[in-house]
Amino acid sequence: MKKKLVILTPKLSEGGVERVISYLSSFAPSDYEVVIVLFKKEISYNTRSRIYILRNNYYGGVIDRIKSIIEFFRILLRERAEAVLGCKKDGRNIALLQMFSKPFIRIEAHPKSPPIFGLRGKLPYFLKTRILYRRARKIIVISAAIKQYFIENYGLPSSKIVVIPNPCDVKSIRMHASEVLDKQEEKFFEINNVLINVGRLSKEKGQHHLIRVFRHVNGEIPNTRLILVGDGPLRPYLEKLISDLCLEGKALVLGWRPNPFKYMARSTLFCLPSTREGFGNVIVESLACGLPVMAADCLSGPREILAPGTEYKVEKLRKPEYGDYGILMPVMDGKLYNAKDPLTWQEEVWAEEIIKLLKDSRPLEEYRRKALRRALDFDAEKQVKKYFEVIFNE
Repeated sequence: MKKKLVILTPKLSEGGVERVISYLSSFAPSDYEVVIVLFKKEISYNTRSRIYILRNNYYGGVIDRIKSIIEFFRILLRERAEAVLGCKKDGRNIALLQMFSKPFIRIEAHPKSPPIFGLRGKLPYFLKTRILYRRARKIIVISAAIKQYFIENYGLPSSKIVVIPNPCDVKSIRMHASEVLDKQEEKFFEINNVLINVGRLSKEKGQHHLIRVFRHVNGEIPNTRLILVGDGPLRPYLEKLISDLCLEGKALVLGWRPNPFKYMARSTLFCLPSTREGFGNVIVESLACGLPVMAADCLSGPREILAPGTEYKVEKLRKPEYGDYGILMPVMDGKLYNAKDPLTWQEEVWAEEIIKLLKDSRPLEEYRRKALRRALDFDAEKQVKKYFEVIFNE
């Protein structure tokens, strides 16, 4: 009989964690079965698993929340789960509450100081550090920086925490990267120098900084373009910023696309100006497309992917650092500026370095040669196997 893993998560759409869950389902070894439980029916990723949707609205109120938890426990009994994996905040907490087996939890959030001031801060902190997290047999985290955060802030033993970087389906990405562009898309890529960013359009992702950087780059090298693939709350602001900077036709917000890889494979440089990341799946995906990467040295994934074995500098990095597999840059301040505001010193460093690389592409060509080899270090089949070895103590 197959060993059974139940995964609890709010949804299965448009997110890095959700994509990892689809990989756990699709690449599970043949002697395991994965069952997925969702709070709501939002599914955009393929899986090979049976899926339960909780009937009660977990976010509807206290009574509905209690009913949802009870329903989840019944599913665990019915499925005779041998292990439970909780993802996202609510999924983790509910998985830790269940009493039928000692669960595993997966922490995908970026490291940040816990709010421990006042009763509303101290009580959750106490529950997590003294009760919930200590009930977990293992805690799977996606970077060494996050592991260190939990050791220092939650007093958890190092032996309880296992680092498994997010998996990446390299073969599938390369297949989708070769998809043909339509005529309008081909026209945009007639320009040789195309910068690209893929991700949720939100403040912490820093696309507003990238637009301001691009304005300076385009002023120096007019034969450049910028593509932003993704959607989110900051989209109206970003589109106005593009208009105010007179970049229409040169900078383009495409919105969410099911296959961003065909754009990435035809671009010159991937730029990730995030002020924080959990892992940075899109970095590995860029490498899988053979695309050189420039990323902020934010916590917690970029450095571990692009310059493994080196120490984080975060706020201390003042100039570009050329890692083994990509370029690390100063972290932006995250503030929302308008078109008339002068560039910050971080934006100036980014702009000057991009201009330098576009004028002399030899470093980019070297990174392009290394890209696929590094991406294969995170290949889905290999990484998923690690999950099951840790979860089932093999």
